[in-house]
Amino acid sequence: MIDVKNISVKEIIDLIEGGISKKEEELIAKAYKFAQKAHEVQKRLSGDPYFVHVFKTAKTLSKLGMDTQTIVAGLLHDVLEDTKITEEEIRKEFGDDILFLIKGVTKLGTLKYRGHERHVESLRKFFVAMANDLRVVIIKFADRLHNLRTLEFVPAEKRRRIAIESIEVYAPLANRLSM
Repeated sequence: MIDVKNISVKEIIDLIEGGISKKEEELIAKAYKFAQKAHEVQKRLSGDPYFVHVFKTAKTLSKLGMDTQTIVAGLLHDVLEDTKITEEEIRKEFGDDILFLIKGVTKLGTLKYRGHERHVESLRKFFVAMANDLRVVIIKFADRLHNLRTLEFVPAEKRRRIAIESIEVYAPLANRLSM
């Protein structure tokens, strides 16, 4: 189990190639604290604090060389869906662009693989998201990657559905994007 006390926003910032401005660093730190507080009572099936998931998602985005807004949205990607935080609070604290990214990831999160006939609908939603802002899809990929790394803690039937969906929907799209 990962202790939140043993991780830090510095791990995310240090992965950003070329460095970032003080203002960008402060924005990432603000999102880090905001997400940590928003998810403070939640736990994953693994027993880890939920915050570890959004931290790992943001770390992956940093490793991929994503911009500050994308990393911030990675830290915040589950607050609308899984906490009492409102869109208005996100808009006030982080602005419309980050709210747009978070809402896009939340929309993609409503996709549930239900067999090959629904595959086309899933792809259509991904392509619409990509047309609006490719960063939404990249955040969703980072989110899925961490979820796959912790799949052992998910009940067998859900684990199977997530694995098949990842192989049939996410992997081909990631491959097309050379990821």
